[in-house]
Amino acid sequence: MPSGVAPQDHERIRAALEARSQARGGTAVDLYRHDGFLVLNADLPGIDPGSLFVELDGNALLIRAHRSLRGMDRTTRWNVREREDGMILRRIPVGEGVDPSAVAPHYSNGVLSLHIPLRPAMRQRRVPVQYREPAGEAA
Repeated sequence: MPSGVAPQDHERIRAALEARSQARGGTAVDLYRHDGFLVLNADLPGIDPGSLFVELDGNALLIRAHRSLRGMDRTTRWNVREREDGMILRRIPVGEGVDPSAVAPHYSNGVLSLHIPLRPAMRQRRVPVQYREPAGEAA
């Protein structure tokens, strides 16, 4: 985000970037639970090296990257153009039960992979309900 932007405008700018990314086909994502981890795989082919950022923002995972198309200049005459260049932004809800301290993103062959540890589930305990029969209804 630009550094001179007022804090209230950050969300508006972020939402606009995300909407633009989604309109262009978005980023295909798989998210599932396995062996105490939340596992995410996101297709991000052709992104610029060093432009990939992953951030846990509250209950959501934010993926941001930039893609530049090679061979594109004023003289390029496209036969088919389905891939867009520019900022890619994707927000994926992950819930509250994740441990952000041990997330280690890995990017290889155009796929971003994350294993996010899940916090141990809180033990459920049964709480007895206190009740009293109304007066005069004794059996």
